[in-house]
Amino acid sequence: MNLDSWLQHISSVHPREIELGLARIQGVAKRMQLQRPARYVITVAGTNGKGSCVACMEAMLEQAGYRTAAYTSPHIHRFNERVRVSAEAVADAVLCEAFALVDDCRGSISLSYFEFATLAALWIFQQAEVDIALLEVGLGGRLDAVNIIDPDVAVITNISLDHQDWLGADLESIGAEKAGILRSSTPAVYGAAAPPSSIVSKAAELAIPLYIQAEDFHFEAVDWSNTWIWQGKDAHQKALSFSNLKRPKLALSNASIALQALSLLPITLTADAINEGLQELRLAGRFELRRDRVSGQLILLDVAHNPAAAQLLAGNLAQYRLQDPAIVNMAVVLAVMADKDIEGMVTALASSVDICYVAQVEDPRRMPVAEAAERLFRSGVKIPIIQFESVQDAYATACEQASEHDLIVVTGSFRTIASVRQLGEIT
Repeated sequence: MNLDSWLQHISSVHPREIELGLARIQGVAKRMQLQRPARYVITVAGTNGKGSCVACMEAMLEQAGYRTAAYTSPHIHRFNERVRVSAEAVADAVLCEAFALVDDCRGSISLSYFEFATLAALWIFQQAEVDIALLEVGLGGRLDAVNIIDPDVAVITNISLDHQDWLGADLESIGAEKAGILRSSTPAVYGAAAPPSSIVSKAAELAIPLYIQAEDFHFEAVDWSNTWIWQGKDAHQKALSFSNLKRPKLALSNASIALQALSLLPITLTADAINEGLQELRLAGRFELRRDRVSGQLILLDVAHNPAAAQLLAGNLAQYRLQDPAIVNMAVVLAVMADKDIEGMVTALASSVDICYVAQVEDPRRMPVAEAAERLFRSGVKIPIIQFESVQDAYATACEQASEHDLIVVTGSFRTIASVRQLGEIT
């Protein structure tokens, strides 16, 4: 079968799209004789910023001469984006071979789409004999398929409300699920200030060091457009400092987390490798600037899909407006999945944008546009709301109605970005 056929197959063999739990995947992994996928493994969980953190580590490690593997999700355009070796998406043939092995080994065991993908990625990495594997948790941590692998460093980027149906209704419950990736004798990194007590307690129970952003490691922007400074600790608690680093394209907080995590491995990472790795790093759909091919309108794409991510996006938009006072208006094209807090997202964005074109994605899990608009009208948000049946229609109208000095922001989900990203080109 070709890759499209395999993807249809792995989508159909399990009755539920998501099913947390490790027993089934562990059984198949044993039959596949899966060992550790690399000499060193870093597992990354968290609510937001996981993919950006992995991308930062990948870029710095590759520049330092290490052979990397990275497993992330979801993808924007092609499934291959999820499985990378040496910072390149693996070929269709490699994925097909891996899927065939998983299918042969599972026998009567039913695997979800994500479990199939995870086993295939781990086998590919093992065959490639990489130095360092970077594994992004799909959902939660404790019962996520990625958690069958014991990491050398465990990273939790941050905690905020999302996927409450699966992970719990409050930050402490969600923190407890994500803390499931922690292991004894394995250092852990938390990427924000004031972690939930459930994470702190788990680290104490395991007697492992927990490195906390703004407490154990720090970053400072010296100049908005040029340089930053990072300070942290290595595995021996020795102070580290990198000064006059060039500003990465991704959020400094994620670059800071990546640096602290890598500092806990017995590897060499120079300031030159950091600078050269991060200088040109761009990640699709993360504060990504493009220009519409037809109208020439400036477009910004961001996969923010919960209120915390929308709040970060709003702050970045405010900062961007300060850098470019010529911007007149900012319009947002928004489409979200059914389980999202769309009111919280638009409330966060309302301080930075002037109008909202709300739409729906082509996905069974979508929030219908009529529901989205009704919820926003009832919430009393203070910006105009206009509804469209498709993201493409909303995007086209936003571009037509914008002036030369306006910015169009497309956000809400990976599927939202995928709907229009190829209509623009990198600016």
